[in-house]
Amino acid sequence: MRFLKTIIVFTLVLFAFNSFSQDEPSDSSAAIFRSPDEPPSEVPKKIHPFSLRISGGVPNPVASELFRKRMIGIYEVNLSSNFRIGKYFYVGVGLNNSLFSISNRTKFNAHTKLQLYSGFVRIGYDKYHHGKMFSSFYLNSGYTQGIYTGVLNMDTKPHDLNVKMGFIQPTYSINFFAEERMTLGFYGGVRYNFWQFDPEQINLADAGVDISKFKNNSNAAYWIIGLEMYIGLGKL
Repeated sequence: MRFLKTIIVFTLVLFAFNSFSQDEPSDSSAAIFRSPDEPPSEVPKKIHPFSLRISGGVPNPVASELFRKRMIGIYEVNLSSNFRIGKYFYVGVGLNNSLFSISNRTKFNAHTKLQLYSGFVRIGYDKYHHGKMFSSFYLNSGYTQGIYTGVLNMDTKPHDLNVKMGFIQPTYSINFFAEERMTLGFYGGVRYNFWQFDPEQINLADAGVDISKFKNNSNAAYWIIGLEMYIGLGKL
């Protein structure tokens, strides 16, 4: 609920920003005395040589059915460093941290969490709609190591609580310039993991969870929606 309120407030701020930016004077003298921190008025011929892209959102499981019904996403955060390789193409490397849980499903006894730590490489393309707004299309591909915590009955039913997986994540973001080198916006994507959720690894049945009525015959996947920030570095 708190995240939804943040999205609503952020949306209102963006609409207000756009309405003010559309009222900018068109006189050429305004461009001469424009502050260097103001958003650009024209589409650049190329993107910044370097950029930091930071994002955070909420993952929502979609597959497998058992993973979707019995695990919920708490958050994910991403930080990437990116380098221009063409006018609007870029590549980068980054880090991701994500958290899943069954702890707030209060009818269950467990407070099990799954913490994921990932490294990835990225290739992307920025598409400018006008000087103050652009879309970014990018693909993350990487490797994840994670660990379960708060697992029930580990003394009598011990398991290896570590998980390892590769993943791919196509993502789209829409970005609005707040300053000449900084944007705020939204992103959404789907992450497909080369890993299958195993309920026995965390003794899920011992938590009072009925796992027999849900299918678990596909790899885990989830979609994400959240907020994104872009910081451009270097001369255009």
